[in-house]
Amino acid sequence: MTKKEFEAVRLVRVRQLFKARPAEDRTETGVLHFCAWLQKHYPELLPTGPGDAYQHLKVDLKGLYK
Repeated sequence: MTKKEFEAVRLVRVRQLFKARPAEDRTETGVLHFCAWLQKHYPELLPTGPGDAYQHLKVDLKGLYK
């Protein structure tokens, strides 16, 4: 699997997991809690690269939280 393919699969999975959360947890604070949950349960799904994983995750989840 290429890096581009892995990133596409990662993004789909992260968005699926976030959408499975209760609607009241889909907030900006909920993204922070989700980031901590991912670090514990699925660290391979966190965005990689320079910068803050939480900030990158907010971009990944754009449109899914209030």
